[in-house]
Amino acid sequence: MVIPQFLRFYTGYTAQTLMSEYAQTFFSLVNAMFRIKALEQLDLIHANTIQNMEKKDAEKSISELRNNARGLHGIIQEVRNIKK
Repeated sequence: MVIPQFLRFYTGYTAQTLMSEYAQTFFSLVNAMFRIKALEQLDLIHANTIQNMEKKDAEKSISELRNNARGLHGIIQEVRNIKK
């Protein structure tokens, strides 16, 4: 699922050019993509829906987006916390 999202987000890449990309570059760009998308969604939530949500639901949504805003590091940390 990451590759289609990547190609949609980074429109200058094609499937062929993506497959020839270094893994370090690819994952750095994926990390940036997740962070950018999460931050944009967080801004939209703050602007439009927080005032209409129940407090518990609003806090949960914001927490999830903050984790995504941390990129791959946040996702890895969340998995570590679950394993404990």
